[in-house]
Amino acid sequence: MMKLLRAVALLYISAVTETGAMSPNGIVSIKRSIDRDITNEDLLQEEASNCNFTGTVVLGGPFSLEQGDKFFTIGSKQLVSYNLMVDYINRFKCGINLSTGNYAIELRSYDDQSDVQWTEVIAQKLAASDVDIFLGGYSSTLTKPLAEVAHENAKLLLAPGAASTPVFDGKDKVFGTFPPTNKYLAQAVEGLAKVGAKTIATVWEDAAFTRGVCAAAPDLAETNQLELTSAQEVIKTPNITVLEMVAQKLAQEDPDVVVTCVYDCVPWMKAMRNVNWSPKAQVFTVCVGLHDFTTEVGTDADYIMGVTPWDSSLNIQDSVTGLSAKDFADMFKTQTSELDVTYHAASAASVISIAVQALEASDTTDEVVLSQHIAANNFKTIYGDIGFDSNGQSKSPSLLIQYDTSGIVQTVFPEEASSGPILYPMPSWDRRDCIRLSQCNTSGGTCTEEGKCVCQISDKYHAVGSGETAECVPNERLNFISTSLLGVGYFLVSVVLVLAVGILIWVYHHRKNALVKVSQPLFLTLVVLGSVISSLSIIPLGLETEYRDSYDINMIDAACMAVPWLWGIGFAVTFSALFAKVLRVKLLYTAASKMKRRKIETKDVLSIMVVVLVIETSILLSFQFVSPLKWEREVLDDINGIAIESVGHCESESGWWFFASLVGFNILCLFYALILCFQTKHIPSDFSESSHIFLSVMFMFQVLVLAVPVSAMVRDNTNVFYFMRAGAIFLQNFTVLCIIFGPKMYRIYKKEDSRATIRRHLSSKRPQSSALRDVNAVSKGSVASIEEGMNLHPNVTIARNGESSDGFVENDSQLRDSQTRRVSFNGSIP
Repeated sequence: MMKLLRAVALLYISAVTETGAMSPNGIVSIKRSIDRDITNEDLLQEEASNCNFTGTVVLGGPFSLEQGDKFFTIGSKQLVSYNLMVDYINRFKCGINLSTGNYAIELRSYDDQSDVQWTEVIAQKLAASDVDIFLGGYSSTLTKPLAEVAHENAKLLLAPGAASTPVFDGKDKVFGTFPPTNKYLAQAVEGLAKVGAKTIATVWEDAAFTRGVCAAAPDLAETNQLELTSAQEVIKTPNITVLEMVAQKLAQEDPDVVVTCVYDCVPWMKAMRNVNWSPKAQVFTVCVGLHDFTTEVGTDADYIMGVTPWDSSLNIQDSVTGLSAKDFADMFKTQTSELDVTYHAASAASVISIAVQALEASDTTDEVVLSQHIAANNFKTIYGDIGFDSNGQSKSPSLLIQYDTSGIVQTVFPEEASSGPILYPMPSWDRRDCIRLSQCNTSGGTCTEEGKCVCQISDKYHAVGSGETAECVPNERLNFISTSLLGVGYFLVSVVLVLAVGILIWVYHHRKNALVKVSQPLFLTLVVLGSVISSLSIIPLGLETEYRDSYDINMIDAACMAVPWLWGIGFAVTFSALFAKVLRVKLLYTAASKMKRRKIETKDVLSIMVVVLVIETSILLSFQFVSPLKWEREVLDDINGIAIESVGHCESESGWWFFASLVGFNILCLFYALILCFQTKHIPSDFSESSHIFLSVMFMFQVLVLAVPVSAMVRDNTNVFYFMRAGAIFLQNFTVLCIIFGPKMYRIYKKEDSRATIRRHLSSKRPQSSALRDVNAVSKGSVASIEEGMNLHPNVTIARNGESSDGFVENDSQLRDSQTRRVSFNGSIP
């Protein structure tokens, strides 16, 4: 038997390429048949073959032979099937067995270039030739002109690649193995309705087959109680741009099922990807099962559905060759090295089998007899048990197939023929990307329906991204100021506020006390007010948020600028009050040392305060309008672009210059105040509070000079940075209040503010300078007159208990001696 097969195998086919004259370039044709001039005796010198061919039965038709042709991908598979079946029958079955002998099958293929006009030209050529049976190529569009020519010339046409009903209408010699277009989607719609689909939409390309298949969707939807949301037609061979617009529209409708009737499925897949939308079920009329499709779209093919009349798992056997569906699939894979065998190839193979069965059963090549036999009988083929309806189309139902999660095609409906369940609903693109491409699962999370990652350890990790970028990353360390440290800051503010309120109550309570009066309550109040304003800057100093998209960003931006405003204005008020007191002492004793009469009023020193405040405010206004501070967050560490540690600061492009100007101006002011304090250091501390003011200014100066550079060095450590600034602000204000008011409170508590104390201090002081000698000369034996002057003139006060009498040189007749210049004091000497 093996020897016989080898002998028969050598009766091999020859391929002949002919060129016609239908165009300047000609029509390419390929003839495939047995070359009877070469026998097995010539090669093996063995027993002659039993296949003595009497003649040839010619099968022919137009096919897409060039790889760039529109229908080449599927059409080439059908042509391979034709060749396999013709070769197999010729080699192993001795061709067609008629009563007159064995007839070899000759297959003639003509290149139609996937063009309707070329197809019609070829059809006319075939009609005038010796072709016995027409064979159709792929698509209803190209089969229709061939069918019309066959009908006009009473030729038998077997079409394995057309499903459009108009192709077959009224043509009794035209038969198609595809189900009718109006039944093509029947199993798909019924199966999806059973798993819960409620709405359906269709998109079809402007072609006979695609239009016919999708045109049946409304009736099928109504039959299965589905709502048709839309039916969209697009141009032939639509590109991604055209399909994206359709996808956007469908994304708004969001139907459960989309049936896309196009020849090239890849652009539609990309269009859905681009708009990031997909239905719960995507059904194609072609493409599913094609290796090229899965190669182009990769894992995106998972869950995609298709309709097919055939699957290689079907339990059927061909009556001519004896091959099962699986045998044919294996043979096809061996021939083509492809991984998948689609129904298009099986349909083409069945056409050859039907032709042979009809020829052998009818024992004739007469088209009328053959047509009648085909119309009246069923044929067992590798494609199934094929019978035809009154329109010449296959009565066999289609199957619903689907790619599973491993990329393997499964038959999912009807249930009795299924190899796997319907996977419905299809996950969104983001979920599919999350499962397949992201780090979500490997980072300890699970993917949601929306394609986001849910982290198992939510207190340490959080989900970021979606789809391919979804993953669990460590919770971002925002480096906020610790709650306990904020509590310390608020406590420091509270200490200053409580102290300030207590001081103001104390000043008001002792407002008539000589010691308080000589220190001038107005300036004391300003010192307290400035300290309070400055200390309040600690509160906005502790306000923070996350990023610029935070809901409270406007409040945080305002807090950023509130810090320099509160600190700057508070500093200016406190400093100017202290500076005014020092300056008054300076002016008074300068005049006294020159034995000049000078009246120093409050407005003379208030002008100094105004100047300081104007300069401070000008800097702050420029800061506010030119380059205000805004909250910004700097990422310190990240994973794949996702921040896992960051630190927030108040930043501005030119903020450093304004801040430097503000601090620099304040340092200069403090430095000048220190110079004045040094110049008045010879004034006895019992007579003036210059020493206390000197200590206050010195402390403010030291804190400011040290705090600024140290704070800059610890800027990236949020807690230390906050503590340094809050501590510096607190120390500046708390120490000023303690140094200025502590001694006064102590003296009043010790009763050192009595008239007896004043007499004792005035009489016990020895001259320290020419100015003091004049004062002592006037004061000798005249304490009573001074006291009397104090009683007669409320604005006249003198120094006592070591305090300075912040006053003026009065031209008062009651205090003037005809021989001695009297000096009295109105107000307080700091």
